[in-house]
Amino acid sequence: MAESSEMKNTAECKVYFVDDDRGMIHSSVQWLTLSGLKVQAFVDPKVLLKTIKPNAPCVVVSDIKMPDLDGMSLMQHLLSKDKNLPVILITGHGDIPLAVEAMKRGAFEFLTKPFSPEKLLEVIKSAQISRMEHLESLKVEVNDSARADSESSHLDDLNLSSDMNDASALNVMVDDYEKAVIEKALKKHGGDVALVLEDLDLPRRTLNAKMKKYGIERKNFR
Repeated sequence: MAESSEMKNTAECKVYFVDDDRGMIHSSVQWLTLSGLKVQAFVDPKVLLKTIKPNAPCVVVSDIKMPDLDGMSLMQHLLSKDKNLPVILITGHGDIPLAVEAMKRGAFEFLTKPFSPEKLLEVIKSAQISRMEHLESLKVEVNDSARADSESSHLDDLNLSSDMNDASALNVMVDDYEKAVIEKALKKHGGDVALVLEDLDLPRRTLNAKMKKYGIERKNFR
């Protein structure tokens, strides 16, 4: 029953696909549509910015290397208006520093071309689940406020970590790099999370998610 409800919710979550490569758009959108997803493609990221609305049931998949407005800049524009919007970045010019920077700036996931259609679909479905969970949490918050104006409900931020299996050596190396950076900062500051957040310039929810993902415990660095 829970699985059926989850599928129903994600079915309403639209996929906005942005890439200046029409061949890439055609092949990817065709695969995603045949897989049952609602997809709208854009060759111009500026058009997407005019189309998308805050808290809409959607996720974004964007190429990084685009003229005028690259994927990283597009993501920053989107997250400035909707900080919980899942943005998946793809590129044919991936390297570890770029991947780490993308994740640090708030990307839901980073994929390097060529990737399998199955991997793209897996990541998008994970992003859709996260998005719909967040939108459901907003509904709960509004309902609680309506029932008692004097009582505010502080809901947990969406946990962006996921248990996706890494399909490429790049993702494994990025994970190792991120884990090492976090452990080094914790050791430097004796496990003081506040100082680690300031040092790495990360949101608390992101650091918590990363520590959980890599099995890092603060008590081990005190």
